[in-house]
Amino acid sequence: MRYRPLILSLATCLIAAAVFAEEPECATNYHSDGQSAETFVTTSLTPKAVIERLPRMLIGAGATMRWSEPEKGLLKAEGLDVKAEVSGNATRVTFRLATAADKIAACRYASLVGNRPVPQDPALIAQIKDDLIKMHQLVLKTPGGGVNTAVLSSREDFLELTIKGAKELAGDKRQTDVSMLLPRAACSLSGEDVEDGIAGFAGRPARPPRTNPVRVDASLIYTKTGGTWQLTDTTISHFASTK
Repeated sequence: MRYRPLILSLATCLIAAAVFAEEPECATNYHSDGQSAETFVTTSLTPKAVIERLPRMLIGAGATMRWSEPEKGLLKAEGLDVKAEVSGNATRVTFRLATAADKIAACRYASLVGNRPVPQDPALIAQIKDDLIKMHQLVLKTPGGGVNTAVLSSREDFLELTIKGAKELAGDKRQTDVSMLLPRAACSLSGEDVEDGIAGFAGRPARPPRTNPVRVDASLIYTKTGGTWQLTDTTISHFASTK
């Protein structure tokens, strides 16, 4: 297949160089055998979402599209093959170029992926769990006037805790967004509990205890006091059983 060389203007080179400086992952993972080149980056997007959004971005970057198969995580452009696949808690997106393009050219494509996964620091995750255990209870009022609660007594109450994002706020404050998977036995969900209670009251056979884990998404506000960060506020945005 004939490959149309990508010609970069001086301005484009400067932009690509800036991207390279901000995206060391694509440079670190770059290698070439003198005839072709390859690099990869990771993202929090699903493989399907990556392939669905890349074509228009690649066209804007000067590539000529051939075809894409989002369900398979595959894409082909003139002189370029892209493969997106699940890797741990993220998606690995590999770019293979038919020529020995340099790092700047390779990173110009790779930088289009976006949504880099948030680093999962085990020590920080353990600290967040301990902070939530000290709170002991998570509470969310439902639109129908009920209350969903989760009682946390130990780290074993967390089937999963993932950091979704973090940002600095004014006044020595920091926001950390997390997603947790908790055992159903540690949670009380008003809608489900009322439904089960009505079934029993109506004389219908009692249903088996609910066992599906509960997903809880929350924004945690930390305030720096005396040189240490302390959890001072929690806002829950999602609290429901998984399906």
